[in-house]
Amino acid sequence: MNIRDLEYFNELVHLKNFSQVAAAFQVSQPTISMALKRLETDLGIELIERDHSHGTLKVTAAGQQLYRHTQIMLSELSTARSELTALQTQTITLGLPPIIANYYFPQLVPRLMAGHVMEHLQTVEAGSGELLKRLRAGELDMALLGSIGPLESSDLETIEISNSRFAIIASPERKLGTAGQIAFAELSTTPFVSLTTGFVHTQAIAQLQASSNAQLRTVFRTSDVGLLKKMVRQNVGVALLTTMAISPDDHLQVLQLSDADQPHFAIAVARRKQQLLSAPLRKLQHILITQN
Repeated sequence: MNIRDLEYFNELVHLKNFSQVAAAFQVSQPTISMALKRLETDLGIELIERDHSHGTLKVTAAGQQLYRHTQIMLSELSTARSELTALQTQTITLGLPPIIANYYFPQLVPRLMAGHVMEHLQTVEAGSGELLKRLRAGELDMALLGSIGPLESSDLETIEISNSRFAIIASPERKLGTAGQIAFAELSTTPFVSLTTGFVHTQAIAQLQASSNAQLRTVFRTSDVGLLKKMVRQNVGVALLTTMAISPDDHLQVLQLSDADQPHFAIAVARRKQQLLSAPLRKLQHILITQN
């Protein structure tokens, strides 16, 4: 049994057409047929039923079972290849969500430069959910991921390195709360400006709505934190934002949530448990988890 035969079989189950699989791999159709024959002979069972009179094929129960395994095997192989390439090139691909990239990562740069890690670093920005998928697929070596609670996964090693509160930001002209605090339920009648799905903030809002029974009136959504602040400053509405992303230069009213049960914005260093670490990657991990 060889890897190429498994790749042909995997695509054959997906496309259910010998000619299309042959075209996808730029080989002849008999090559695909022979690969299937080798697999069936090696395993001693029929994997594909072919109806030559109608030009159709059906994946047998055994074929479906093998397909489930080949998906895992080929995915692991792809990840292994990515990791071995990274070991050879000494390049580190680090995933960063936008808020972490803009408001947290810059404070790490001096230490990364002093440790000669920056020259190995290639950053990729996306939402935490997307970065998590890419990390598992082997497209990233490491990621700083945001979450509203402990980030736990059987296939990942995660170490929390930062934890900050969420706050309500509003225009200085807007009258809200008492003594710099507000309960989330008080925002039910207040226009709300929100970050789009993909940000941890949407999960925090959902949790706060559920615990407070608040029904928000969202009037604007954006993936740009700077635009979110601008809309709030112009009094379009109020917003929920991690305190990490708020500074005095924003000229915003900041109200702490008084809710007893509220989420926090946690940042964790994440990598695959089975991953081989290059020297630069070990140094990066050390800097990230010992920065405080």
